[in-house]
Parts: sequence; C-alpha cells; structure tokens
Amino acid sequence: MLKIALFCSGGMSTSLVGSKMKRVYEEQGRSDISVEAYDFAMIDEIGGEVDVIIIAPQISWAKEQVEEQYPGKKIVCLTMQEFGAMDGVAVIERLKKEGVHD
Repeated sequence: MLKIALFCSGGMSTSLVGSKMKRVYEEQGRSDISVEAYDFAMIDEIGGEVDVIIIAPQISWAKEQVEEQYPGKKIVCLTMQEFGAMDGVAVIERLKKEGVHD
C-alpha cells in the first residue's frame, strides 16, 4: 500500500485536494494507494508512517525542514497553480512525473 499524506496550514484545503485524488485513484482501480490530508502540526505524528509527503504551497517554507526530518520519504511541494486548481488528476500527474508511481 502506497501511503500519501497532504499537509497544509490547516488541513482544510488539502482535504479537498485529497478527496479529489482519492476519487481519481478509485476510478483507476488503484486500491493500492491511500491519500489522507492533515494539518501541518501533525507531521511529527504522521510523517514516519507514510511513503509520500505532499506540501501545500502555503507551507512551502517547511520543505527543507521536512526533507531533513524524513530523508527516506518522497517530498513533493505543490505549486500555487497545482494546488489552487483543486484538480486531483493534475496532482496525480505531478506525482507520476516525480516518480512516485506509474
């Protein structure tokens, strides 16, 4: 199971992106991928349990800190355009480009 966690400053906007990603994965029959959204304050609790950490643009300042804290994890920082579009397909395509999955 590939575990993906999205983090933003409050967890609300990432939950919208996450639900759209889940819908796309379900339509593709990808039951091997889970997507959850969290408040950035929860990264210490969640970060070690996931394979991919997606950082929303409003907390992009934390990318280096997260990379240092979780060196074995794939860290992806979304652009404002990717995040603002709230497009699950676009985010999944970005993950493919980053080598997260096929």
